[in-house]
Amino acid sequence: MILNTSIVGLLSILVKDPANISENSKGITPEIVNHTFIWNIVHDLHKRTPFNDLVFFISENLMTDPVRGEFFHNFWQNLPQIPLTIKINNSQKLNGYLSLPSMCLVFTSGEEDAIMETTAASMKGIRSIQTIFVLYSVSQTEDTFEVVSAIFSWAWKKQFMNTLLITLWNNIFIYDPYPRGRVVNITDNWSLENLFNFMERKDFKGYVIHTPVQRDFPRVFYMGRQRASRRNTTKLSGISGSLFRAFMKSINATLNYTSSPEEPKNIFQIIELVGNKSLEISVNSYTAMFKTISGLSYPVGINDWCLMVPYLNRTKANHFLSRSFHPSTWALIGFSCLYISLGIWLCSPPRQKDLSKSFLQAICSLMLIAPLKVLQLRLWRMRLLFVLLFVFGFLLTNIYLSKMASLLTAYSEPQQINSIEDIIGAQLPIMMMDYEYEVLLSYNFPQQFMDLIITVNKSQMDEHRDRLNTSYAYSSQTDRWKFLDMQQRFLKTPLFRLSQICIGPFFHVFPVQKDSHLDKPLKDFIILASDMGLLAHWKKVSFADALFLGYVQMIKIDEGLMPLNLHFFRSIWIIWSMGLVLSAVVFLVELNWALFCKIIDLIVDFLKKLRNKIYEV
Repeated sequence: MILNTSIVGLLSILVKDPANISENSKGITPEIVNHTFIWNIVHDLHKRTPFNDLVFFISENLMTDPVRGEFFHNFWQNLPQIPLTIKINNSQKLNGYLSLPSMCLVFTSGEEDAIMETTAASMKGIRSIQTIFVLYSVSQTEDTFEVVSAIFSWAWKKQFMNTLLITLWNNIFIYDPYPRGRVVNITDNWSLENLFNFMERKDFKGYVIHTPVQRDFPRVFYMGRQRASRRNTTKLSGISGSLFRAFMKSINATLNYTSSPEEPKNIFQIIELVGNKSLEISVNSYTAMFKTISGLSYPVGINDWCLMVPYLNRTKANHFLSRSFHPSTWALIGFSCLYISLGIWLCSPPRQKDLSKSFLQAICSLMLIAPLKVLQLRLWRMRLLFVLLFVFGFLLTNIYLSKMASLLTAYSEPQQINSIEDIIGAQLPIMMMDYEYEVLLSYNFPQQFMDLIITVNKSQMDEHRDRLNTSYAYSSQTDRWKFLDMQQRFLKTPLFRLSQICIGPFFHVFPVQKDSHLDKPLKDFIILASDMGLLAHWKKVSFADALFLGYVQMIKIDEGLMPLNLHFFRSIWIIWSMGLVLSAVVFLVELNWALFCKIIDLIVDFLKKLRNKIYEV
């Protein structure tokens, strides 16, 4: 028989070198296992699903077995490539070295054999590949079934899911974890079709998954009361909660809550429970901004971490006119009035030259309200000048006036907060979680920016951010911002906007044990739900549920048509008042011009006398 593998390797991993085998393991004569039977199974499995790599883990207790050498000698004769033998005394990870599909054979003497922990450490991240445990009994008094049960219990705890165990007398055992773990002896009725089909199973037969459910809008929250229009009577809502609930239903599993649903989310506590294998998975998803000891599911989405900042209110109505034109435009308008006034003054007859009348005529001509007295002059140069002014005013009125009118009365958006410099300039306090602050420390933001940050807990953040308190800026992920933004969809001007101060992107994931049996089914379901548009649907349903419970509110501002008040004409009042003051000053000067001239003459005479005295001295 020839094994047609493209890459075949022999990896003999020893916790100790053969020369340093402990004395208590010497002299042990393991019971013989039918190696031909093992080889036939491996060969038939390879014919069914060709695998690229074959990995061996051999216990140090079996190094004295004389049959071991004969077994591998016969094994190599059927291999098309030269085997690679590596003997090491550490737990080198094989993830990245093996190509899928692969097969792993573990030759062990029991659950407490040192090779078991070495196998677990070496296969970390790839424990879902086909694994055959070959059990050699080293004691005649051991209960074989008890040893087999202990090995399977260890394998399930370490997330070796696709397993098979061969013992003495060609006994074959498999492990059925659903709904409760049990060891099944299939020696009398086994076939290749019912070996290593664990990854294809879709029915978990009511398998119970224990997980805490903690409040985290908009991802997970608890429905204390149901909406009348809601067909589904489940009490778990939120985008992640709805996805997880549907996933449980698709694999026929049971979800068991282990904490108060009204408790705010403590993601670090959940990750710690998953990392130390107290939990298989958590329904509370999070944005993976930091390294964790737990595994990560397939991403539900991709989130950026950004700052949501208060939207600055619109420009006041009395500032429309002043902010509608650039300062250089206003300077050009003023210069136009001056040179038109000068032109009228130069073109006027010598006896009628008056600079103030020329300036008034310039303004009236630009506004198409020229005085009739000037128009009745019989001078051709004046008539030509006013014809040009009329043409200019006509074109301005008919071509640009409508555009200018809409421009002068249009809403002028003020400069918004977009950058770190804007935050520092506005001295806007920023509210965020403590772990987010720790992440920002690695990005070398300016110290003035970091000094504005206020670290709070989950409850305080929800109290201010979910209620859209405009006294602060807040940290937010993409999915959370979209949910909050739905509250202000009916506002003409929003209360908050998303700034360009962002880091990321980061994956939005569920915390799950590494090499978990839930990993692949969850990945397939997330992809299916995304392709079918269920995530967008659950987003709308979750918002409706949160709105029903009063956690969020639709902000409506009824801005009806309001009559213009005097404040709207503030710019005009200011210009008119300045004109009155200037006119009064000019009138007083003209009224007392003779007195002013006399005073000026006296001052000049005094200065002359003072100068003469200085010269005399």
